[in-house]
Amino acid sequence: MYNAHFKFRESPFGVTPDPQFYYSNAVNREAWATLRYGIEERKGFIVIAGEPGTGKTTLLRKALHGFGSNVETAYISHTLVNETELLELILNDLGLPESAGNTSAIIERLYRYSIEQFKKGNVVALLIDEAQDLSLPCLEELRLLGNLETDKNKLLQIVLVGQPELEAKLDRPELLQLKQRVALRCRLEPVRLEEVGSYVESRLQTIGHRSADVFDPEAIEKIASYSKGIPRLINMICDNALLIAYAMSKFKVSAGMVDEAADDLLIGKSRVEQDIRARALTTPVAEGPLEAAPVKEDEPTTTEPPPTEFADRLADIRTNSIASQKRTRYSKEKFGALTAIVLLTVLAAFLYSHLDTFSVSGSHSSIAPEDDGRTELAQVALAAPALEAKTETDTNPPTILPASDIEPIAVFNQSDSTPPLEKSTDIPPPDTKMGAQNVSAPPTVPEEKKPERPARDDHEEKRSQRANFVVVGPSFVRASPASSAKIIATLEPGTGINVAGKTGEYYRVRSLGQEIVRGYVHREDAFFERKR
Repeated sequence: MYNAHFKFRESPFGVTPDPQFYYSNAVNREAWATLRYGIEERKGFIVIAGEPGTGKTTLLRKALHGFGSNVETAYISHTLVNETELLELILNDLGLPESAGNTSAIIERLYRYSIEQFKKGNVVALLIDEAQDLSLPCLEELRLLGNLETDKNKLLQIVLVGQPELEAKLDRPELLQLKQRVALRCRLEPVRLEEVGSYVESRLQTIGHRSADVFDPEAIEKIASYSKGIPRLINMICDNALLIAYAMSKFKVSAGMVDEAADDLLIGKSRVEQDIRARALTTPVAEGPLEAAPVKEDEPTTTEPPPTEFADRLADIRTNSIASQKRTRYSKEKFGALTAIVLLTVLAAFLYSHLDTFSVSGSHSSIAPEDDGRTELAQVALAAPALEAKTETDTNPPTILPASDIEPIAVFNQSDSTPPLEKSTDIPPPDTKMGAQNVSAPPTVPEEKKPERPARDDHEEKRSQRANFVVVGPSFVRASPASSAKIIATLEPGTGINVAGKTGEYYRVRSLGQEIVRGYVHREDAFFERKR
């Protein structure tokens, strides 16, 4: 589909074992040399093992096309058969006439054919893929075929290629004789991460292109990270990333496109990470800077309904989240009311300790220690500005208890928006028109020690971290709020961060710790959770 867009003569990242795309690095060259030497020198049994997707079948395809005309090969890829069916598959692939299902007759036919080829100077090789699925009777039958030999040479060269389970099966006691007959062994490994760029370059060069013209360097790094060097995964990620670039009418694959391709293929994400992402996308956030964007009623959606089991799990997560939000809201309301009560008590105690030492008399007002009702009104009037500052963010106003029912506590929280009252210097001077006999001397306010600031309690600590979060899944930090921006760091799970705000689809973040990281995180990569 995208070949015409990128001017490819054919797809460079197919998942079929095409030998023209064979990647020749140190590991693959060793495997090819082992295979070729074992067959041409008539060594008998050869075992090649490797993890899924490391290129075992591609190596066998190369062997089918890479040997000369003096090597007769039979390639067996279907191994879930019994021993008789296995022998018949070998006869058919060598082009020999079918037998009547008699095992002895098949073996006799193979022996005569091998002698004929040996006299002509040819080699007969059996290439068996997915050998880890062979049953024990089939492996024992192959061992007996390995006994077809002359005094100096093996007539049949048998190559067993499979996953690491093949090596474990050959270690079983009942296959000890077969294991002893294995003359050569080789192991295919994933491409080293620093070689992933060379791997991609070799496939593009095969069709006449350069990787620098198609993939950004950051995209190559992402491909290496997601694929872990497995050639099959590299091909799948590159193929899907090219398709995404074609759909966006772009001529170069960026790191963001690789992220999207890997996400579509569920590559590089464990089950836990998938659950975290599902929770982040489906659970609404009650407050804070990471609120999900509302979905319009007429806006089409392509999200498929999740499976029943997974949907039940998401429902439980959503229910727990709502209950947690209610508990948090109730705690905040309770905390706001308690803070207001403590502030009122402190102000009342402070004012009472200063007002009971003097009296201001005049024709218009009189405040005395024994005037309890007016003293309480003065306390509430002075505390009103502080209450307004403390309750601006509370949803419901706290209930203010009478000062007479509260034990005075001289506590001033460091985080409070209203500072403690200092000694009043705003008392108006006495009215000189009233005469000296009615004027009292200015009151002398005794010096008092400022109360020691107590340690910050749990409620205050939570309030001071309302904009702080903790990373629960790997999150990529970019230098600027753009998909093409360079990824400067990866926030690992457990990292404390501060979210400063939002720029388009990106959050401005700063890590909390000894090593400070500042940058932008796309909302789809924002695996954050508010600190408890």
